[in-house]
Amino acid sequence: MADIKIIPMIINGEEITSQNVYLVTSPTEPYRVLHNVSYLTDFQNTVPKICKIAQQGLEEWAAKSFVEKSAVLTKSIELIQQQRKQLVNGHLEIGGPNWFSELNVDVLLGQLKEYICQLSQPEGVVPRTVATDFAMVLKQPIGPVLSISPWNAPVILCGRSILAPLAAGCSVITKSHEKSPYINYLLVKILLEAGVPSGALQLVNIRLEDNAEFLDVLLATNVIGKVNFTGSTFVGREIAKTCGSYLVPYLLELGGKITSIVEKDANLAKAAGGIIFSAWAHKGQICMSTDKVYVHEDIYDEFKNELLTTAKKMVNNPDYSLPQRDTAVAEKIKHLVNDALAKGAFCIFGEADQFKNGTGDSSVSPMIFENIDPSMDIHETESFGPLFSLYKYSDKDLLIKHLNSQINGLKASVWSSNIISALNIAKKLQVGGVHINGSTLHDELTIPHGGVKLSGSGRFNSSWGIDEFSVVKTITLNE
Repeated sequence: MADIKIIPMIINGEEITSQNVYLVTSPTEPYRVLHNVSYLTDFQNTVPKICKIAQQGLEEWAAKSFVEKSAVLTKSIELIQQQRKQLVNGHLEIGGPNWFSELNVDVLLGQLKEYICQLSQPEGVVPRTVATDFAMVLKQPIGPVLSISPWNAPVILCGRSILAPLAAGCSVITKSHEKSPYINYLLVKILLEAGVPSGALQLVNIRLEDNAEFLDVLLATNVIGKVNFTGSTFVGREIAKTCGSYLVPYLLELGGKITSIVEKDANLAKAAGGIIFSAWAHKGQICMSTDKVYVHEDIYDEFKNELLTTAKKMVNNPDYSLPQRDTAVAEKIKHLVNDALAKGAFCIFGEADQFKNGTGDSSVSPMIFENIDPSMDIHETESFGPLFSLYKYSDKDLLIKHLNSQINGLKASVWSSNIISALNIAKKLQVGGVHINGSTLHDELTIPHGGVKLSGSGRFNSSWGIDEFSVVKTITLNE
């Protein structure tokens, strides 16, 4: 599969291009065009046709046996391995570090293998019943799915947004992200070549300013069974509103302020290294990146010294010199930093004055802050940059109450040598996942992943991912 300069849509297996295009530019050279992207127009006429194809594709794909579906996904593994370089390059060109771009492909391959294993599992249960002779409860596909994934881990997140509903027997309409459409195109092409029916997987490209209209017209067809979105809380909220108006269910994996707790009995060196990695990896452009670190007051100064010593070593990693995805991301970070500094925050590591004269580009160097308070935007706003803030605490029960009063709840980590104490903290925290003595950057193929509160609803991965795109049907039999 050769690299392309114009990214088409793929409707019913046919590549569609037009004169209507938007541009994808390089993060390092903002005026260098990576791709021209053909986008959908005339929604009132085109969207119902796409939905009709998706309904037909659902019927064809759902009718295939688990053996046939497994064969298609197995073939996909072979094709992905052949196209590995293109997938890696698709992430590198938008500013991903090499290790993370390679990891994206490895995780995609793992997703396929896990879903293949799940396909042979029982499709239902036989419950006990006294009111009928026999009853069965089956899982069936929820219907055609609209899948929307973000740009920051494009292969992993686009892959799971497509594979989970496909594994459940659904058809999928995937909407590419404006900053990484090449990855969506590559994955759809691979899966179609592997044998997914042309109606069961379609690709649409939509201009940023048209997203809301597209979703409204799409849901008005009453064909879509579920909307699957990973991205910002702001956009997730708008999607939920539109879904609610049409009574269409949704799966949302959103962001938030990810928290780490450092207990006074923690291994400080291990905690320092783990937290810095969790905050700075991929320049903080991961939904699970650590934002806020609460350190017990008894060891605050000691941990701070350990943190600064470790940071001085880790910051030399060339990955931390990569730019943010684009200037818009950098400008948001600039605002958060300047607002915090103006209101009394201290930058204890990094270049506090790097934004004084404006960014001019998308470069942001790693930073650590303290003396953050609720008046500062950075206190509640996800930065999506390579920075985090330190806070002191004295009473862990009061800290847990404080954290549970926050509006987000995706991930947390607890650093402690007392595993039982850490486990009790983990149980009480109102978040989707807690990692004891481990990074908040933890999303594993065999365990559920997702958030609570404004960090989303629903779960990805393995059987939990399949269940999200399944409906339960009860059948009773009498003689």
